[in-house]
Amino acid sequence: MMSCDTEFYYSWNESWASEPFYNSHQIQQVMKRVSMVIYSITLVLGTTGNGLVIFHTGFRMKKTVTTIWYLNLAMADFIFALSLSSEIVYTALDYHWILGRLMCKFDAMVTFLNMFASIFFLTAISADRCISVMCPVWALNHRNLRLASFMAVGIWVAALALSLPYLSFRDTKPLPDGFVECIYSFGSEDDGELRTQRHFSVVMIEFTVGFLIPSAIISACYYAIVIKLRGSCFGHFGRSFKIIAAVVLVFFCSWFPYHLFSILETLEDDSLGMEKTLNIGAPLAHGLFCLNSCLNPLLYTFVGTGCKATNNQSFLSSFKGAFSENWVPRAFSSSRNSSSAVESTVV
Repeated sequence: MMSCDTEFYYSWNESWASEPFYNSHQIQQVMKRVSMVIYSITLVLGTTGNGLVIFHTGFRMKKTVTTIWYLNLAMADFIFALSLSSEIVYTALDYHWILGRLMCKFDAMVTFLNMFASIFFLTAISADRCISVMCPVWALNHRNLRLASFMAVGIWVAALALSLPYLSFRDTKPLPDGFVECIYSFGSEDDGELRTQRHFSVVMIEFTVGFLIPSAIISACYYAIVIKLRGSCFGHFGRSFKIIAAVVLVFFCSWFPYHLFSILETLEDDSLGMEKTLNIGAPLAHGLFCLNSCLNPLLYTFVGTGCKATNNQSFLSSFKGAFSENWVPRAFSSSRNSSSAVESTVV
């Protein structure tokens, strides 16, 4: 008979034999350490990198439509990265919440404020570039700082409105051993099916509004751009275009696992396989979307440069160059009415 201290042990169910699996407590301890490392990296790099973006786009560079988009995107990531300090404390104390009920609720709201704001600003950037290519004359006459600023405010209002309900879905839960958990609660134990329906509805709204619809719009925008500029222009996209394409791709790769595991958690599946999948996959998915908040400044610096920023001057030059308007067709400045000239330039 195997000792209970062994790394693996067997669980025999009604099918007589199941596969060996890791001790759940050991899994939780390993994933706790992994989460601590990810949170710490995101806090340091996210606040530093996005703080640098905010400083340059907000105070050092000439204000343009592009800098407005990137400034607000960096603000969303900066706020989220800073909020991870509470998660670090929570995890370090073995999931004992000491910051009070209000901070527990606020912590959840900030997470989804970042998600909705980030994807909405990426959608706005993609739509802005698509309109500039597909309707250059209209863009020349109407694409201005005032419109971009109004849209930025509207995005923040929409993201906040979608995030506020999480204030009611997150709460503290005292345990018999004196610990206090900060958990999602979609109803009491007596609510039964109603609680399950609420959970499923929230997850589907997250997935649909915060991922599926924006990803469809963004994909359509870049497909339209590629089709419009096919031929001699295809393959000659400017650095700024490559950067936003990389940012969008990284965002999708970072957030899709989270949405996938969120959907899996709504399924009423108590099988051993599902338990193992969620115990390992859910923390990793959560860590992956956390890392997304510190990756954008790295993409701004190195995408399209061949990683040649070897000194401080070239590093900052590469960094600030990411926010230029050089993706806008040069014909904008020389011909208001010639869309054919626009199509012949590089995005």
